[in-house]
Parts: sequence; structure tokens; C-alpha cells
Amino acid sequence: MRRTTFSERESGVRWTLGWMFEGEVGPVTGRPPAECTRETARAESWVALCLAAGMPGPTEEDWARLGAEPLPADVVDQEFAYGAWRTLAWLLGVREDWPIHTSWHSAASLPKECPHHYVPRRQRDTDAWRAADAAAREQARADALRHWQHVRDLADRTAAR
Repeated sequence: MRRTTFSERESGVRWTLGWMFEGEVGPVTGRPPAECTRETARAESWVALCLAAGMPGPTEEDWARLGAEPLPADVVDQEFAYGAWRTLAWLLGVREDWPIHTSWHSAASLPKECPHHYVPRRQRDTDAWRAADAAAREQARADALRHWQHVRDLADRTAAR
């Protein structure tokens, strides 16, 4: 169950951590918690990245290389998928940056990635807030698309061998 007090991106992060550590179902495919392995985490990450980037999902050949049972995505929100992908990418060692702002970031005086998410909900119905949210979503989609293209290129090059 998603908690609506968080942004969709944060919900994707939290759901992913719940799958990995608390026995929830997979964040993007609904994969059972008993199937949470490195291979299925990689597969879930790829599906999440495809959704976050707005690109086609894994091919049959991708699923075979991933070593995981093909499952369709049951999440369509790009921000949720982006949060899930960022979390899995961090857990799998693909990215070094933690997917959400924490007290550690605050203590290090690091800026919030999406400061508009910290505005109380009752104050969000403004043109400025909507513009900030649209910019953050576009930045996330561009980040996901850049990574998707990189992974797709790697997968295609290794398949050609």
C-alpha cells in the first residue's frame, strides 16, 4: 500500500526498501518477496528504469540474460518508477547517490534534490510549485533516459558477441 504523504518518487524508494528488507512485493512488477534475489533486483531495476525513462520494457533476450522470470510492470507512474530504480541502482552498486534526502545530507549541508516536496501540501497549489515539480520530473526523466540508453547500448553490444 502506497502512503500518500510522500511524493511518488519517495513512495518508490520506500516500497523498494520494503521489498528488499520487509517482505513487501516488488515495487514495479509485484514480484513476491520470496523471489528477492540479486538477479530479480536487477530485473526489477531494469523494468523500473524503462518505465522511468518512458521506454520499452525488457526484451525476451534481456529477461534471459537477467536470469529472472519475465513479469509485466504493474506500476505506470514515472516518478514512482524513478524512485524504485534509483534505490535499486544504489543497492546494486550502480549509483553512489542515495535516492532521497536524509538527515545525513542535511548534516553535510547538501541541498535537497526536490526542495518543493518539502512545502506543506496546503501550500502547493501555486504556479511556482507546479513549475518546480514539472522541472524536477523532467530532470528525472532525462536522467533515467540517459541511463536507459547506456544500459540498452551495453546490453545490445554484449548480445552481439
